[in-house]
Amino acid sequence: MDIFLSDKAFIGIVLSAIEVYKDECLGALLGYNLRNRIVVEHAIPYQTAKRRPTEAEPNWKRETRVQKILPQLLQLQHIGYFHSHTQRGEQKATPIPSNQDIKGMIPEQIEIIAAINNAKKRLDWNSTGKDLYGTIGHYHIKIAAYYKRKKDQKIMHYPILCPYVLGFDLIFQE
Repeated sequence: MDIFLSDKAFIGIVLSAIEVYKDECLGALLGYNLRNRIVVEHAIPYQTAKRRPTEAEPNWKRETRVQKILPQLLQLQHIGYFHSHTQRGEQKATPIPSNQDIKGMIPEQIEIIAAINNAKKRLDWNSTGKDLYGTIGHYHIKIAAYYKRKKDQKIMHYPILCPYVLGFDLIFQE
C-alpha cells in the first residue's frame, strides 16, 4: 500500500504548514482508494481550527457542516486529515505521530504529518523510501503518511509518492 500525493495536495499541505509556522496546521484530505493505493487529490486547510504550538483542533460543528457539503461539490471522498508538527526552540519537529495523534486517528483513514523546521541549508526534495523531505524558502519540511487499520487498530506507516516534487523517474523506477 502507498499514498499518491497530487501536486494540489502537496502544495496545500506545505503552504498550510508554512502559513501558521510555530503553530500547528490542520486540514482535510480528499481523494479515493484504489486496490493498493490511496490517492490524495486535495488538502483543504481548516480556517477556524484552534491552533497552538503543539496541537490543532477543528471546530467540530463546522467540520460536520463541511462534511455534509463535500459529496455535492466533488466526486471525492474524505480520506483523512493532515496536520503539522513545528520546531520549538532548538527541539526539531518530526513527522512521527504523538500519542494524542494516534488516539485521534480514525480507522481506515490516513493521517499525513508535515514536520516543519528552520532550514540550515537548502535541500532538493527527495524520499527516504517512505517520507518526503526537502526545503522551501527558510523551511525544512518532512512529510509522512500513516493509516489506522480497522481490524486491529494498528498504525501503518506508508510510503508517499509525489511526482510533483520527486519527478516521474524517481517515482516509477523499481
